[in-house]
Amino acid sequence: MTKHRFTLLMTISTCVAALAASIALTSAASATGKAPSVAMPGAAENSSEKISIRPVQVIATGLIQPAAGSQLTRDRHAIFGLLSTKGLNPGWVYTAWFGIFNNPSACATRPCSAIDFMNPAVQGSRVNFGGRIIGADGAAIYGAFLEVGDTTGAFDGPGLLEPRHAEIHLVVRSHGPALMGAMLTEQLMLFNGGCPPNMCVNVQVSVHAP
Repeated sequence: MTKHRFTLLMTISTCVAALAASIALTSAASATGKAPSVAMPGAAENSSEKISIRPVQVIATGLIQPAAGSQLTRDRHAIFGLLSTKGLNPGWVYTAWFGIFNNPSACATRPCSAIDFMNPAVQGSRVNFGGRIIGADGAAIYGAFLEVGDTTGAFDGPGLLEPRHAEIHLVVRSHGPALMGAMLTEQLMLFNGGCPPNMCVNVQVSVHAP
């Protein structure tokens, strides 16, 4: 394991509790529509790292999803995303994606949106960081580490280029009811896996500004 990866993972291990605290605050904030602001312990001690915690928004309504939140840890070399959410359909497949806007200053709006992936100047990329069949509780947790230049699981674009300056969205994408065999494998891994016969759509997002 490289030194920078070890350091980043050690920082992550101290911040999971803060994500749980953020989720509690998000539930309270859902009544007001205001996103909570969470101070990260020790974040100022290492200026090479940036840690942010944000609520999860339901795309169709614009409302905050209660009891859900995400954490993004970044340094010069990589990011680690952790997303905990609820409100999903049991028995359906949902994937999680890093929506990476490496040059957000070129986006048409702020925060950036899906249309900005069509603009080469944005250097946008969508990278898978998990997929699962949802259980009876409608909840899911996704987490992944992504280094600069790693395009494993990428649907498009160059992957991560500017960890500390990119706008990064953690997105939950629905692939409809779980299918069988090879189609289920595609649902769990591919941007449009299982569609058709199902319909794929982004349902939740958590936005981390630079």
